[in-house]
Amino acid sequence: MTVTEEPTGRTRAPKTVLTLLLFGVGAALPYAVPSLGRFRIVRDGELAVIVTQVPRVPLVRRIEPEGRERTVRPAEEPRPAVIAESRTGDAGGRPVAAARPRDRSIEPLVDADVSIEDEAEGLNAFFASLQRTERREPGAVTRISHFGDSPLTGDLISGEARVRLQRAYGDAGHGFVLAGRPWGWYGHNGVTLTASGWKPLSPLLTWGDGGLHGLGAVSFVGNGSGRSEIALDGGTFTHLEVTFLTRPGGGHLLVSVDDGPPAEIDSNGPVSREGHFTLHLPKEARRVVLRSKGDGPVSVHGVVLERDGPGIVYDALGANGAAVHSLTLLNAEGWIQSLAARRSDLVILNYGTNESGYEGVPGTRYRKDWIEVIARVRKALPGASILLMSPMDRGMRREDGAIVTFPSIPRIVEAQRSIAAETGCAFFDTFSAMGGEGTMARWYDREPRLVSADFTHTTKGGSDRVARLLVGALEEAYREWQGENVK
Repeated sequence: MTVTEEPTGRTRAPKTVLTLLLFGVGAALPYAVPSLGRFRIVRDGELAVIVTQVPRVPLVRRIEPEGRERTVRPAEEPRPAVIAESRTGDAGGRPVAAARPRDRSIEPLVDADVSIEDEAEGLNAFFASLQRTERREPGAVTRISHFGDSPLTGDLISGEARVRLQRAYGDAGHGFVLAGRPWGWYGHNGVTLTASGWKPLSPLLTWGDGGLHGLGAVSFVGNGSGRSEIALDGGTFTHLEVTFLTRPGGGHLLVSVDDGPPAEIDSNGPVSREGHFTLHLPKEARRVVLRSKGDGPVSVHGVVLERDGPGIVYDALGANGAAVHSLTLLNAEGWIQSLAARRSDLVILNYGTNESGYEGVPGTRYRKDWIEVIARVRKALPGASILLMSPMDRGMRREDGAIVTFPSIPRIVEAQRSIAAETGCAFFDTFSAMGGEGTMARWYDREPRLVSADFTHTTKGGSDRVARLLVGALEEAYREWQGENVK
C-alpha cells in the first residue's frame, strides 16, 4: 500500500483507501442492524451461497437484460438432476436460518384440472399416429421426443410418462440414448450405460462450441480408448441405429450387438455431417457395444433402440442447465437433420425453470429464441405435432423462512402460452396443473417430500406426479379428438 508522509512524521492512507473503508462499513451496517435489512446489497440466502461457493439459483449463468446480445453460458458447476434430500437444511445439508417448522397437517394435495390448450389443433398429427398404434396396425410406432432440462437427464418425468404410455399403447422401445455420461447423473430407465475413454463436447459444456452434436446436443470423441456399453435391464430391441459424425480424417467406429462380431463403420468423409448406421436384427438383442478403433478420431452421439411395433417410443432429451436458448447454440442445419432422421410424431419442448433466474426474461429475446426453435422443429418435421410444456413451480425461501414461488415463473408460463397460441403449437400448463403458486412449499412439507431441499428438483415421487398430469392431459385430449374423428 502506498503511503504519504505527514509533516509530523506520521503516515496517512490515501483518500481512495479511506473511501473504500467507509464504503465497507456502510455496506456491513445493514447486516448488523436488522431494521436496516432492506438496504442489504446481498440477501442472507444469497450470501450463504457466495460464501460456501455452492450454486443454488440460478442453475445457469444469467444472461444480460433484454436488448443485449450476450448469450447464455452453462454453469461452471452443473447440479445433479435430483439432489439428495436434506431433512434439516438446504440442498447442501446446511441449516437454513429461520426455517419454518414442518406442517404435516396440511390438507391433501389436489391437482388442478388443467387440459391441453390446442386451439389450432396442432396435436392432430400425433393423435392420428396414436390411433393407428392403439388399433394395433402392423408396424404402427408413435415416437415422442421430449426435450428439456435437468430432470430429463435422469429420465425423470419422461421415464414415468414412457411407462404409462407404453402400458396403454404398447412398448416399441427405449428410443434415443446418449453414448456416454456428459453429466455424472445421466441415465435412462431400464438401461445400464457404462462408458470410458470419451471426451464429451457440447455448447452446453464448452463455451463457444456450436458444432454438430446430434439430437442430444453432445458428442463423445475418442481415438482408440473410447468404449461404451448400452445394455437393457430386461427389455430387448430389434432395431438399432447409431448416430455419429462423419468428417475428414475420421477413424473407424466398431459396433457389436450382444456377442456378435463387430461391424466397422468408416467415419471419414469429405464434409462434416451426421452419419447413421442402422441394423434390423433377425432376433431380439439386449446389448450394444461401441468402440473407437484407434485409426483416427471418432465422434459418436448416441444410439436408438426400438422394437417392432405397434407401440410407443419415448426419447428423453434433457441437458443440465438447459434453456430454450440452448437449442439455438447448436448448428442449425445439423440439428434439423438429426431431428428429421428421428421421425418424431410429437416433439415436447419443456423449458423455463432455468430461465426463471435470468435477467430480462421473459422479453423480446426470449420470444425470439422460442420462435427460432419452433421454426427449426417445423423444418425438420413438417407434419409433426409440437407441445410447449411449461416449467414446474420453483420455490425460494424468504428471510422469514417462508417458501414462495419465484416471481418470474408465472410470467414465463404466460409468455409460453402466448407463443404457443401464436405459432399454432399445443400448450400444457404444468405449473397450474401441479397446484400453481406455492406448490413447492406444499410439496416440500409432504411426507415423503415431493421436492428436494432446493425447492426446484422434484423427487422421484414428485416427478412421477408431473408425468401422471402430463399423460392424463394428453389422453383426455386424445379421447376428445377421437370423439370428433370417429372413423
